[in-house]
Amino acid sequence: MMSLGAVRLEDLPSVGGKAAHLGVMIAAGFPVPPGFVVTTDACQRFLQSDPRIGDWLKSLERGDPGDPATLRAAADEAREKLGALPVPVEVADAIAAALAPEPNHAWAVRSSATVEDLPEASFAGQHDSFLNVREGDAVVAAVKRCWLSLFSERAISYRSRKGIAPDGAQMAVVVQQLIPAEAAGVMFTKNPADGDADTILIEAALGLGEAVVQGKVTPDRIVVSRSGLRVARHDPGLKPVLDDETASRLAELGLKVERLFGAPQDIEWAQCDDKLFLLQSRPITGKAPVKTWEDRQMWSNFNTGEVIPDVMAPISWSLWQSVGEGVIGRTISRQLGIDTQRAPLLGLVAGRLYFNANTAMAALKPFPSLRTGVTTLFQAIGGGPTEAYRRALAIPPEDLPDLGFRWPKFILSWPRIFFDLITHLPRRGEAWLARFTTQTNELVRRDIEAMPTPELAHLCVRLVREPFEGVDLFYLAAPAAVLPVLQKAVRDWLGEPQPAFGYRLFSALGDMPTAEAGLALWRLAALAHADRDTEAAVGSENEWPQVRARLQLIESGRKFLAAWDAFMTEHGHHCRGELELFNARWSETPDYVLGVVRGYLRSIGQSDPLEHQRQLASERERLTEQCRQRLKNPIQRRIFSWSLRRAQKLAVFREKLKNEGVRRIAFARRLFLTLGQRLHEQRILSRGDDIFFLEVSELEPVATGSASFNWRERIETRRQEYEQNLTLSPPPLVIGRFDPRAPARPTANADARLLEGIAVSPGVVTGPARVILRADNHEQVLPGEILIAPFTDPAWSPYFLTAAGLVVEQGGILSHGSIVAREYGLPAVTNVACATKIIQTGQWLEVDGNRGVVKVLDGELQTLRHDRTI
Repeated sequence: MMSLGAVRLEDLPSVGGKAAHLGVMIAAGFPVPPGFVVTTDACQRFLQSDPRIGDWLKSLERGDPGDPATLRAAADEAREKLGALPVPVEVADAIAAALAPEPNHAWAVRSSATVEDLPEASFAGQHDSFLNVREGDAVVAAVKRCWLSLFSERAISYRSRKGIAPDGAQMAVVVQQLIPAEAAGVMFTKNPADGDADTILIEAALGLGEAVVQGKVTPDRIVVSRSGLRVARHDPGLKPVLDDETASRLAELGLKVERLFGAPQDIEWAQCDDKLFLLQSRPITGKAPVKTWEDRQMWSNFNTGEVIPDVMAPISWSLWQSVGEGVIGRTISRQLGIDTQRAPLLGLVAGRLYFNANTAMAALKPFPSLRTGVTTLFQAIGGGPTEAYRRALAIPPEDLPDLGFRWPKFILSWPRIFFDLITHLPRRGEAWLARFTTQTNELVRRDIEAMPTPELAHLCVRLVREPFEGVDLFYLAAPAAVLPVLQKAVRDWLGEPQPAFGYRLFSALGDMPTAEAGLALWRLAALAHADRDTEAAVGSENEWPQVRARLQLIESGRKFLAAWDAFMTEHGHHCRGELELFNARWSETPDYVLGVVRGYLRSIGQSDPLEHQRQLASERERLTEQCRQRLKNPIQRRIFSWSLRRAQKLAVFREKLKNEGVRRIAFARRLFLTLGQRLHEQRILSRGDDIFFLEVSELEPVATGSASFNWRERIETRRQEYEQNLTLSPPPLVIGRFDPRAPARPTANADARLLEGIAVSPGVVTGPARVILRADNHEQVLPGEILIAPFTDPAWSPYFLTAAGLVVEQGGILSHGSIVAREYGLPAVTNVACATKIIQTGQWLEVDGNRGVVKVLDGELQTLRHDRTI
């Protein structure tokens, strides 16, 4: 055991690199917290305390560093056996004696290996450290865990890459008094982001700073010039942590440490009561990493994860590239005066569609006042953690692509933008949507079976390259300007600050295709229930072909079939992940739809969604009239009525436009299935659905037999990649390249009893949970149950009809589930992280759609009522 203040560089073989540097800093008068070092001799006593240890450690020599699986197994086995051994008594007693003068203090216990914090190999992050350790036994246990980290897979692999023999490293441990830091972080006396020797980089966060070191939070990033110690740039993270004066003081300390050791330093620091402390210093090893284009990108699926949740087939990726470059790109370019062709707006992460946050933030760069508002809109559409949007806002300017924005050009476009705004009125939008619907109807009615193969292939290509030809998103963007007006009227004039009140004005609007699909399915169940023979046929365990044949023989059954066929014509284009061409539609999976109808049959008499919708509509109309009466000022009353009417029409218009887009995608799928089957019959394709694994540029050459590449081999490779991607679960936010080995989702706290999210549909309800992970299985939501889902799209609407409430992991106030929940009058909370992992089917919950809170209830559950309280 050695006092930290007595350590010098020549003691490195017995105290390790970290302790040696701290001892030198203390001797030089730097503010380093006091403590002591458990020397390498103590670790050697532990490793010699059992004659079997030598054999255990030899197994590590057999572990192949190039084979992670065998190395991991060998390391795990060695650490498990070592972990079962006690710390030698004399070592534990020495630690207890060293702690005795400060019995109530908290300690930081840090590894200090003899090959650590050296100029040629820093070993940063390879060995374990523990903060806020209290009492002697806990400190002894932490010291032992530091010893064991010498034999972790990552440490062994790192030593191997650095050419260090298996027995070439020994472990000491630093035990320091813990600083109760108000802020902490890291400092690089030579900026590693760009290798700039003229600047110092400081990263800071509130608390002990461990999250900064481990990259778990977006830190406060401050660049300080070495000459003059002036702050050159300050990018706040979650919130500003350091002021410029403190940053300059810290940078001055860093330069002094650099002069002490004669090389640029990587320093960990903490601040408490306005005092600065240095916790660790190591040389900055190697050259500054060159950040590639991929390393600098931030990818987000906070809306695409809801509407396109699955791995994309190559032909679907071709389609959505066209959408990004076409419809979305043209709209953004027209509004903001930028060129979206200069940088990608969309990309793939593990085969799934993600937005590029760098491109989005670059588009907003000239308009600082818009950036926060637009990211708030993104969150309203897709949900996601607030920190993710703050991280997007904090993307460094050098990582934003140049999209060609120029103020003179933009100013000259103002007359056109103003003209667009005043000409894209709701009435014109409704007329335009009617024309778009007519065009879709004409497409759907085309006799594709009679088309020659080259014509069919050409039509496939046209629909992929221009899937939504004529779509003008300005008919959504321009009317959306009414939403802040309505928000002000409700908040300021009516004195209702909570959004739950305003949501009630959007219940049971009617004419929303996805909500109507659920009601239409209920009507099918009610029609079957009206006749005993029809109900028996529909409710049987037979599959749809047998049920249909049986219904043909019954007069009332034929009426049911007519209604069924009408439903499929109107709503059969829906499915789970309906924006993906590869996914089968309801019209292709009649047994799934039949299962939903059967579930409704069992619920008849327990609930009546049709009557409930009528009541909701009456309540909405009554509440609207009450609001008008409360507004005594006639101008305010008129503005409120006008803005509410416009906002309601916008909500319906948005759902109708999405519905027509999905109809086109479903038609395109039918084209591809027909073409794929023909090419399979002609032995050009091995399987009919191989067509989905071609890209748009390859379709016509393959279909006409003029392709100059081996398409069968290419298709098989892509299919294997598709299958591999299905096994991966990328997180909602990815920075740089996606690492399949990284944790995919936030860790679920199974004991959590209070879950927070976004309130999206008002009301409070109690009832048992029903966790459903996919909307394409035959699981049902029983009347009075609360649906728990990972996300929702139109395929989930039938589940809403019998649910008492809704809890969703992903989504914002404008996402599909939120809109349909308000239409059905379901209390709903979205953006509840890990809800499907924490909540189990059958657990009783209280869902508060007014405050955005979900409670997992305990014992007295049986006495609670299913009560929708608004």
